[in-house]
Amino acid sequence: MLNGKPYKGLTVIDASQGFAAPYCAGLLALYGADVIKIEPPEGDWARNIGKNVAGQTALHIVGNRGKRSISLDLKQPVARQIVHSLAKDCDVFLESFRPGVAARLDISYDKIRTLSPDVLYVSVSGFGQDGPYANRPATDSILQAFTGFMTLNKRPDGTPQRVGMLAVDTAAALHAFQALQAALYARRSGDGGRWLQFDLMRTTSSFLAQKIAEAQMEAGQDQILHPPAGAYETSNGWVVFSIVKEEHFARLCRAVGKTELLNDPRFVSAEVRRKNGEQLRTMFANLMKTRTTDDWIERLHANEVLSNPINTVADWLEDAHVKATETVGLVAQPDSGSVEVPIIPGTVFDPELLAPAIGGHGREILKEFGFTDAELGEFVAAGVVNRVKL
Repeated sequence: MLNGKPYKGLTVIDASQGFAAPYCAGLLALYGADVIKIEPPEGDWARNIGKNVAGQTALHIVGNRGKRSISLDLKQPVARQIVHSLAKDCDVFLESFRPGVAARLDISYDKIRTLSPDVLYVSVSGFGQDGPYANRPATDSILQAFTGFMTLNKRPDGTPQRVGMLAVDTAAALHAFQALQAALYARRSGDGGRWLQFDLMRTTSSFLAQKIAEAQMEAGQDQILHPPAGAYETSNGWVVFSIVKEEHFARLCRAVGKTELLNDPRFVSAEVRRKNGEQLRTMFANLMKTRTTDDWIERLHANEVLSNPINTVADWLEDAHVKATETVGLVAQPDSGSVEVPIIPGTVFDPELLAPAIGGHGREILKEFGFTDAELGEFVAAGVVNRVKL
């Protein structure tokens, strides 16, 4: 476990919005980096995805803890000059504009590296900086559809549906953070700065590498390799069980009181069970509804069947194991209330790392970078800097 803040002294300028790039920058903040978040006058649009409480949403809190925020209208040349001042000698710069927008705002890699030659400049886009789809707008849902992700998560009637969380954005954030670690390490050896380009399309495909290989090697094969593994409704909830080895099917049959299935010609091996999977799943679907979730779990665990109740997130938060292992920490956001968030494995939880208010550190940041009170007053009057108390 990392004690302290290994990235203390690292300066990061985060000009991104949404979740992918901001979460990458947020991870740097959790490890001690000074992350300055540049927001438009209305704030990062992630502040309006979900229930907004005093300017914060769950999405924004998770992606932006530990950052400082300044609100700038980048349409104004003076605001862009302020960004140039903040970026001078910075270590990392992140943006998530469509290709070409950063250049029009004069905050492209070519510009920022004139201010900080060793900068690690991170761009996160939908489909990449070039190629026929480069300028297409993209969201997590669009990329789940484009990459085939949604077809891996079908409803019982076969309708593809998105995974119910920002899987694409999260994967992109983690890929970007991973690459940044290597680049920061290489820079210590004199490797210098570079432009690190990430896009939701390629990071999602990397996340789905196994399924992409399977689509070529196992075309047409039943996605459930070991029927009747899967999720089943009980009399009062849901359970899931897995079958990885042949012996697991025998354990399952003993747990549910159906040992006669072990000698049934339709189910004597994984190969024939796949051929007769629908019959087996229907049989288990009817059987599992006859008892409660707790009853089934007791029987399944007693026979060492890989199984678990299907929890809600609220169930998980209240689970005895989650509490005993201190898996979550409480973040007390001013005005918007407290929320429990998972603790990043290997780190020490710091409850003082909060998500910032829009422009909540504008005055502090500008003063720190040498701007005078008179200049600050002019910036506010012109709408260059927003949400700053004079």
